[in-house]
Amino acid sequence: MFGITGSLAAPWWTGEPAPLAERSLLCLPYAGGGPQTYRGWGELLGPSVEVLAMTPPGRGRRFSEEPCHDLPSLLTPLVDALPRIPQRPYVLFGHSLGATVAYELCLEIRRRGLPMPQGLVVSARQAPGLPWRFRPVSKLPDEEFTEALRELGGTPEAVLTQPDLMSLLLPALRADFAIVESYRHRDEPPLDLPILALAGTEDDRATAAQMAGWAGRTTASFALHEIRGGHFFVDARAGDVTGLVSDFL
Repeated sequence: MFGITGSLAAPWWTGEPAPLAERSLLCLPYAGGGPQTYRGWGELLGPSVEVLAMTPPGRGRRFSEEPCHDLPSLLTPLVDALPRIPQRPYVLFGHSLGATVAYELCLEIRRRGLPMPQGLVVSARQAPGLPWRFRPVSKLPDEEFTEALRELGGTPEAVLTQPDLMSLLLPALRADFAIVESYRHRDEPPLDLPILALAGTEDDRATAAQMAGWAGRTTASFALHEIRGGHFFVDARAGDVTGLVSDFL
């Protein structure tokens, strides 16, 4: 297996050093999110797990880079950034948009014949192939787009009410939602790896029933668990999420 610690990984993957780790957990953020969601997960999961989080172009230390507006433009450099250095087994974790990216990343890794992850955790994302039931927002005027973010939650009110700050963040936010809205699932053979699906009990964007279809995306084991909370339970219930992920690992 390869680890994500070499120069080829920069600037995509970052994490705290974990010299005693036996495996890596690669975490992909939700729309508008970044690696900050996964800070502290290393402590929650313990020294045997190296937690690495993706920083997409257009945010954080990559703020000056052009954001990706569709999945292919994100996937190609992301897979290229996986160094071919034999090191640790790894598992992918993705929340919301990150779950779609993680799943498609598995497919692209398989197409290229690269070492596959040992498992996939999909969180707060309906199964591939289900129709998208929500109105497009990525091209709305700034005020309407900001209100759509407020309705979805996940973006602090203190950020939404600062016009200067929002003007800096809007390009990356719009780009992420453009990826969500343009994504079209292409039917491919199921993956041969275990999948764990996590659904929020109050999440109407990805209910347990809508996530149950992930079972058809693997020929290996599948488990579905509900976690108390809405769409952003990954932030509010990090202990519950990492507990289930730890059992899965």
